[in-house]
Amino acid sequence: MTPATPTRTTTPAASPSTAAQPTRAVLYVRISDDPEGLEKGVERQEADCRAYAESLGYEVVEVFRENDTSAFKQRTITLPTGEKVRRVVRPRFRALLSFLARRGAEAMIAYDLDRAVRDPRDLEDLIDAKVLYGFRVLSTTGSLRLDNDSDIAMARVLVAMANKSSADTARRVARASKQQAIDGKWHGGRAPYGYRMGDSTLYVIPEHAALIREAADRVLAGESLYVITRTWNERGERTGNGVQWSEKALAQVLRNPATKGVRIYRPTLPDGRSAEVPEVVTEGNWSAILDAERWQEVVDVLDARRARRTTWPGTVKRVHPFSGLIRCANCGTAMRKQGPQYICVNYQRSICSRSINAREVTALIEEAVLSVFSRIALAPEQMPSRTAETDGEREALAEGLESDREALERLDDDHYDGIIDRATWMRQRTRLIERIRTRQHDYQQRLARIPVVDVSLDVSTVASEWEGRSATWQHEATRLVLDTVLIHAHPTGVPAVVPKRRGDTKESYRARLRAHRNDLLARRVEFIWHA
Repeated sequence: MTPATPTRTTTPAASPSTAAQPTRAVLYVRISDDPEGLEKGVERQEADCRAYAESLGYEVVEVFRENDTSAFKQRTITLPTGEKVRRVVRPRFRALLSFLARRGAEAMIAYDLDRAVRDPRDLEDLIDAKVLYGFRVLSTTGSLRLDNDSDIAMARVLVAMANKSSADTARRVARASKQQAIDGKWHGGRAPYGYRMGDSTLYVIPEHAALIREAADRVLAGESLYVITRTWNERGERTGNGVQWSEKALAQVLRNPATKGVRIYRPTLPDGRSAEVPEVVTEGNWSAILDAERWQEVVDVLDARRARRTTWPGTVKRVHPFSGLIRCANCGTAMRKQGPQYICVNYQRSICSRSINAREVTALIEEAVLSVFSRIALAPEQMPSRTAETDGEREALAEGLESDREALERLDDDHYDGIIDRATWMRQRTRLIERIRTRQHDYQQRLARIPVVDVSLDVSTVASEWEGRSATWQHEATRLVLDTVLIHAHPTGVPAVVPKRRGDTKESYRARLRAHRNDLLARRVEFIWHA
C-alpha cells in the first residue's frame, strides 16, 4: 500500500503594502558665511548627513539648505499685529518646521547642534514642534538629540553657550574691524568694485577703475545713472558679480569711500543697523581710483539729484512714466521694469512669475492715455460731471483696493521672512486676491469709464506737450485719468509669436506678427480708469 503524500502548505509572500516602510528623514544644512556663493560648506554637510541617514536605514525625502545665513544675527521685523520685535530670520528653517508639522517626515537630521540652532528662541520652537508632531531630532556629531528631558536640558545649555560664543565673536570681530580702520587696513571679505584683494590690502583692477572714472566724468557732465548703466549694459559691461548694471549698483560704487582710498568704520547699533555717521575715518593703505575732491563732487551731484526727487509736491522723479501704475492681476502687486520686461515684484520671491514686454505695454498705455486727453480737449462739455455719490464710491473702492494690496504685500513679506507658515499664507492670500478681484470688478462696473480730470492741469494741451515732457510729468498726467493697468496671464495655448509662412515677405510677416502681438496685448492688458 502506497503511503499518502503529505500536503505542503505554502505561506503567501508579504505584499509590498505590508512590508515595513523605511523611516522618512529630512536634512537641514546651514553655513553662516559664503561670500562667493559656492555652497561647498553646505554640500559637505549634506554628504555627511546623507551617509548618516543611510547608516540608520532612513530614506531622505527633503533637504533644507540655508547657505550664507546666520543663525545668530537678529533683524528688526514687524509682526502682523504691528509690533516690532527682534528675530533671527531663517526662512528655510521655518519651512523645515512647517514640513515636519505636516508630517512629511519622521526624523530631522542636522550636521551639528550649532548648524541647526544658535538662538534659544529657535531651539524652543524646534522642541515644541518635536513634542507636538513626534519626529526624531538627530545630528551626525551626536550633539543634537531631543529624545528625553535630559537631552532637551543639555541642548538648552549648549545653545546658550553657543549663543554667547557668537556674541563674543561678534564683539571681537567688531573691535578688530575698528582697529583695522584706525590702521587704514581693509577689513577683508569681498573687495569693492574696482579692486582685488591681495596681501591683506587692495589692488586696483585697471579696466574696472576706467569704468569708475568714466562714470564719474559722465555724472559730472550731467548724465543720469540710468543712461550710463543702459549704455554699459548694451556694450556688455558687467558688475563684479557678473550681472547687468543697475542705477543702485552704480550709485553704491561711486559713493563707496574706498574708491577715494579712505577706510571708514560704522559701529552696529542695538537694533542691528549700522550707524549713519562713521566712527572712524582714516586714509587707506591702497591706491585711490578717484581723488578725494572729484569723489566729493560726484557724491554732491548724486545728493543734489536725490534732494530734487520731487518736481511736483509728493511725487517721485521717475525714469519710466507708467511705473507704479502697472500691476499684476494675479497677486495685485506692482510690476517693476527689469531689462526689456515689466516683472511682478513677487518674482524675486518665487511667488509670481508674471511678466510682459515693456516696450509694447508702454506704447499701448501711452496711446490709450493720449486718446483720452485728445477726446477731453475736443469735447470738454461732453465730460460727465462728478456727483457726491460717484465720488464717494470711487474713494471707497480705491481705498479698499489700496488697503487690500498693502495687506497682500505685508502677507507676502511675512511668509518670505518666515513669520507665518505656508498653509496660513496660502489661505489668507487666496482670500485677499479674491477680494481684490471682486473690488476691481465693482470698480469697473459701477463707475464711469470716461474720466473727469483735475482742473489744476490744462488737459487741452497734454497730448501736444507729451513728447517733450519728463517721465515724472507724464506719470502725474496719466494718474489724473488712469488708476491702474492690470496685466493678466498669457492666454493658454497661444504662441508668443507667429511662424513665418512660405512666401512671406519681410513686410507681410512683420504685419502679421504686429497684429498677433496687438491681439495678445488686448487680451492681457486691462485699463481701470478714474471716474
